[in-house]
Amino acid sequence: MRKIILILLAVFCFSLTALVLFDKNRDQNVELISPIPEKTETPKPSEQEDYNNYRALAIKDLLGEFSSPLENKSPTFVSCADEHNVNPYLLVGISKVESTFGKNACEGNPFGWSSCKTPFQTFDSSCQAVAKGIATLSYYEQYRSTKRIRDLGQRYCPASTGCNTDSWVSTVSEVVTDLEERELVLSLDELSTLTPASKSIKELEINTQVLKSHSAKATGTTLEVIEILIRANERALYKTQHES
Repeated sequence: MRKIILILLAVFCFSLTALVLFDKNRDQNVELISPIPEKTETPKPSEQEDYNNYRALAIKDLLGEFSSPLENKSPTFVSCADEHNVNPYLLVGISKVESTFGKNACEGNPFGWSSCKTPFQTFDSSCQAVAKGIATLSYYEQYRSTKRIRDLGQRYCPASTGCNTDSWVSTVSEVVTDLEERELVLSLDELSTLTPASKSIKELEINTQVLKSHSAKATGTTLEVIEILIRANERALYKTQHES
């Protein structure tokens, strides 16, 4: 997975570099006239739900590899996490360490929530309880402040109860990283179309709008790539506006 990501990123970065070099080396004394096509379709900004699909698909891919009974619950992981402003990949990681992705769930509770003392009738209700708890309980205030998985693990799986905190943190962290990498691979095709190359003012404005919408949900390296593309489109937009 890491080799594939490195190759994709290398190709992606090469394209961006070529674009920048071309921009810098253009002969400023030559007036460039672009032909106006007879018909042009203005690209429409993606709905936020479209980007949610990348995260849900990343989760579905991972759970499918483990034959998890939660495989078809990937949209629920995303929706309940977003509702409480929690990283959905964190919830997936917790489900792995607590129940092997739901295979050993206790009373409909794949997250080991409340030490398995609280039964749940549906996966959605258990997901809601965990996401809301992490987002609101004072118990997890330190984690909310730092966003460090270790700070969450020290409260969710405290060593004082006999829980192996280090193993818990390591397992959850590995799942989060894995899913962030899958998300990047799934989103690269779309992101490659949102570069500022040969775009009109309107197209650059739409690019920036779409990318900013995506940045609200993206994670890890994908978010870093999106932020680079936002800056590139904004620079191109400024330059195009002042040249026209």
